[in-house]
Amino acid sequence: MSNKPEPSSGAIQQQQRKKRGLIPPELVDLLVTPVQVGAWSGAVGVMAGVAGAIARDTSPVASGAVTGFQWFALGGSFWFTRSVTVRAMGGDQQLRPVDKTIASTVGGSAAGAVAGLIRGPGKILPAMVMWGVLGAGGQMAVNGLSNRKPKVKDENDSWFRSKWSPLKKLTDQEYIDMMEEKILRVEADIALIDERITELKSIDQRTKDENRT
Repeated sequence: MSNKPEPSSGAIQQQQRKKRGLIPPELVDLLVTPVQVGAWSGAVGVMAGVAGAIARDTSPVASGAVTGFQWFALGGSFWFTRSVTVRAMGGDQQLRPVDKTIASTVGGSAAGAVAGLIRGPGKILPAMVMWGVLGAGGQMAVNGLSNRKPKVKDENDSWFRSKWSPLKKLTDQEYIDMMEEKILRVEADIALIDERITELKSIDQRTKDENRT
């Protein structure tokens, strides 16, 4: 029998915390995507800020840094707030299109609050309204595109079926009928050739008989 002491409950909890890490996995999953969205938004903002600075003949570095930070804050705050709202409403798979629109509206309003806070307290409310409307409109457009059913292509609705087309797309039965007609024509031509050959043979035989006499 082993005389090793059993670990206490406190030690077990410490080991479990070490295995899980300092930050819970759920929080990590919730933060990773918004940071990625914010990074991509910030990169676009840097390029936009540099381009605007060149057009205005100002400092590209300062303009790119400021615009990149603002766009990072907008993209990250929007996606983080939307992700929290979606999770609180049951998850993305359980949401109806109207629920997704509400989540995007909340995310847009949060991004607007951040944008207004950067520009000044007096800009918070107008920015929340504007970005909330943009978030709702963008989500409604995405919902419309995702719900659009693919158009079933009708074989009869084709350029080959148009009266202006010099070509015609045949059905299987039309192709069979056309090939049978061509076969009949070939058989008729072969029959005519056979008759001509027989006629020539008879003429040749008659000529030979006349020469013998």
